[in-house]
Amino acid sequence: MTKHMATDVLIVGGGLSGLATAITAKEQDPKLDVTIVEKYTSGYSGKANRGAGIMLILGDHSPEEFAQFYLKHIGMYLNNQNALLKYAKMLNSNADAIEKWSGKIDKDENGRFRTLKWASKIVGRGEDGRPIFDQNVPYPWTLAAVDLDYIREVRKYARRLGVKFIDRVGVVDLLTDRGAVAGVVGYDIDNGAQTVFGAKAVVLACGNQCWRIMPMWSPARGEGVAAAFRAGAKFANCEYGSFYNWTNLDHFESDMGVEYALYNDKGENVGIKHIKEVHPDINAESLAEWYKQTIAGNGPLHYRQNENPLMPYLTSVLASQAVHNRPYADRFWGYLFFNAFSQQTTDHVVPGLVGEFGGLWVDENMATTVPGLFAAGDICVHGSRAWGATAQPGRHRGSGIAFATFSGRVAGPSAATYAAGAQSLALSDDQIAAIDARVTAPLKSGGSLVPMEMVAEIQKVMQPLGNSLYRHEDRMKKALARVEELKALLPQLKASDPHQMFGVNECEATLLCAEMFFKASLERKESLGWFLREDYPEPSKDGLEWIIVENKDGKVSVGKERVPLETYPYQP
Repeated sequence: MTKHMATDVLIVGGGLSGLATAITAKEQDPKLDVTIVEKYTSGYSGKANRGAGIMLILGDHSPEEFAQFYLKHIGMYLNNQNALLKYAKMLNSNADAIEKWSGKIDKDENGRFRTLKWASKIVGRGEDGRPIFDQNVPYPWTLAAVDLDYIREVRKYARRLGVKFIDRVGVVDLLTDRGAVAGVVGYDIDNGAQTVFGAKAVVLACGNQCWRIMPMWSPARGEGVAAAFRAGAKFANCEYGSFYNWTNLDHFESDMGVEYALYNDKGENVGIKHIKEVHPDINAESLAEWYKQTIAGNGPLHYRQNENPLMPYLTSVLASQAVHNRPYADRFWGYLFFNAFSQQTTDHVVPGLVGEFGGLWVDENMATTVPGLFAAGDICVHGSRAWGATAQPGRHRGSGIAFATFSGRVAGPSAATYAAGAQSLALSDDQIAAIDARVTAPLKSGGSLVPMEMVAEIQKVMQPLGNSLYRHEDRMKKALARVEELKALLPQLKASDPHQMFGVNECEATLLCAEMFFKASLERKESLGWFLREDYPEPSKDGLEWIIVENKDGKVSVGKERVPLETYPYQP
């Protein structure tokens, strides 16, 4: 039996970006009903409490310094500079907001946020034994540290404001009325019961697509991406959703700084030539070098950790009390590192696809192209175009928490303002019935495939570096053809319970994201920033363009949109 509920602002996803959206929407207009619907448990879900707990802030630098550095060294001017500057201007206040909501950001003895710049060098020890860092590095930002149990406190703060929570209900599709969002359809993940939500404004804060390959971040399955596509939303920069990190096949955890000490099987350091003077984080060229060396028969490739100059910095920050006081994070990372790295038997390294595919187009107010639909967090991180030619969080540590907080703090007031002036729209029984037929079909299927079998086949297409990072038209066309073959097999997927039913929905979303990714990648015929093509090694002479993906009669359609550089303050 279908349950019906109504709210003013409905937020899909109870991670940091969803919570930040809910809090700021409620603060904007306390009279509004604000509801979070979370597939698992809000306050425990999402990525922000499973990472390094490092949060990027400006510190004493100016937004203009940050933007100019970012455009030149990371974004390659493929940026929406208005969005980038807005983000930069809110970086410090993001940390103030997290501290207000949770009280979990580490402070020094004077009550100031304890900060440390990326890649700083240890130059000595203080009387307390803690390392002293030379923070004279070229990066116009710094990093604060938050303990990883802070999300629970943020949920408590939201609840005190009157935000409502509905957990263990997964949203599968959006309902529309004359092109505007009218609500969503969700299902209980345990018993499969359907709930229909009417809402004046909907915010998608349900994460991106990470292909389920690396543990970080395998829970990002792309269902929100697919729902937005089916509702007619626009996408941008989908071709940049291919972040890789270095890993070892014994543990699949990420290694940072491998490119400093990447050796082929002949004993040659083949990574060091790709290190630039300004090196915010891993670069695509060193990963492509792994591909070239392997194809040339010079593998396996080896990581000599003792030669990595970042290790003193990294070991002082993660799973360590040397710099920050984060009891929960230290236990978390200590257990994880021990369990992972104690299993390592070789120094071999391979690129592991993390993904971070999040191309939902949003303007500077986090509004999508569908009226009444907003977004926050990783689902729109590329679509915001603030980042430019990079795979978030590629080359910019601390940006995950920072963008989740920023985008939520923008989406919340925007959605609240929209909802305050909107009327409730009609909920289509035909749309609800069609969604139910699609989602529950696997429960009645006579097919022979289970979701995890399909997941394994999709991973075989996405993981190879020659398909998804160091790209070539021939390889991408073969990959796209395989995606089409797998799409044709979707009716053969079966589900024996609601969990597998959601698994099938995730497979559909993953294949759609893969199709969007490869079609957008084929459209960009150049190499720019994180995007590398073997057959087009230079930037395009046609100027800077965003690759746009849209839903045309249910099909993935790609096109180009010129970056309006003449309207922006900074020029290449």
